[in-house]
Amino acid sequence: MSKINRLFILLFTCIWIAGCSPSTSEQESSKPNQPLSEEKMSGSSNIQVKFTQEGEHPEAAIIQLINEATSTLDIAIYSINYDPIVEAVVKAAERGVKVRMITDLSHAEEKAKQKKVLELVNNAGIPIKVNTHDGKMHLKMMIADGNKVETGSFNYLKSSIEENDDVAVFIEDESVGEQFQQAFNKMWDDSVRFSEYK
Repeated sequence: MSKINRLFILLFTCIWIAGCSPSTSEQESSKPNQPLSEEKMSGSSNIQVKFTQEGEHPEAAIIQLINEATSTLDIAIYSINYDPIVEAVVKAAERGVKVRMITDLSHAEEKAKQKKVLELVNNAGIPIKVNTHDGKMHLKMMIADGNKVETGSFNYLKSSIEENDDVAVFIEDESVGEQFQQAFNKMWDDSVRFSEYK
């Protein structure tokens, strides 16, 4: 079984467990400002699931993850224009975190708000790459410090917070973090399918 298949099985298992196991930790996971390291499931993994339509505020947990990053922050996001997340990313770079971003070229070129955000991010010294292949760069994922991952369906948009049915999954796990980091690095280093955004 490939690493990607194992990862998707892990994610869907986590979502099922979070949705079907009423417990005290479930109630605690809805607190947006709770440190990500306080909730522990089996083993050394820490998993949280935040649904927009359940009032669980994934954006607050995403900002917290960015604010807690100390060394690296790698972001592959299809769509981004939510100011508080953008500001947190820029501040992370300002405090010395090595930040990299990959996004979708067509979205960057066609959406004025996204274009403005990418200009701001680029001006902060954060390198950005976009896809040059025919398909979309449709990922929504963030890796902080190599072992903390955020992924799911949640784009970093106001509409994702206020209108959409979306989910963000937060995983703190060395092996899962390594898989996501390898996937990000492979895209970043692929000069055929990705290029620098200017």
